[in-house]
Amino acid sequence: MIKWIVFVMTLHFSHCLEVKIVAPYRKGPAPCALICAGTTGIGTTPWENHGDHIKLTVDMSECGFVSAPIVSATVAGFGMTRLITGTGGIYSLTSKKFRVMPTRTGTEFYDLYQTALDLKWRVDWQAVGYVC
Repeated sequence: MIKWIVFVMTLHFSHCLEVKIVAPYRKGPAPCALICAGTTGIGTTPWENHGDHIKLTVDMSECGFVSAPIVSATVAGFGMTRLITGTGGIYSLTSKKFRVMPTRTGTEFYDLYQTALDLKWRVDWQAVGYVC
């Protein structure tokens, strides 16, 4: 007969996330740096139709930035996002919002707006900035 003796040890670690923003035009105290991320949602993204491109204003006001943060964004969904360009372009950036304007690529014609709706395209984004 084999007897097993099991010892369970738990260690509690305190995790600290240090955020440092390295940009000559964005200055602020280190304790005020914040990483904020979000999504416009699957099937709820309010795209605007502009023919060969679509437009979306992304609200990030809940982050509480006091100045325009550093933002990266991507268009995601259930397919065909490879057929658009400009998905990483950030336009009209403020402390509360930014705009993306994906454009149809190539000569292949398809209804970009309807494709975005049918395939539930959304914008996933990350922002790093100061809240004080």
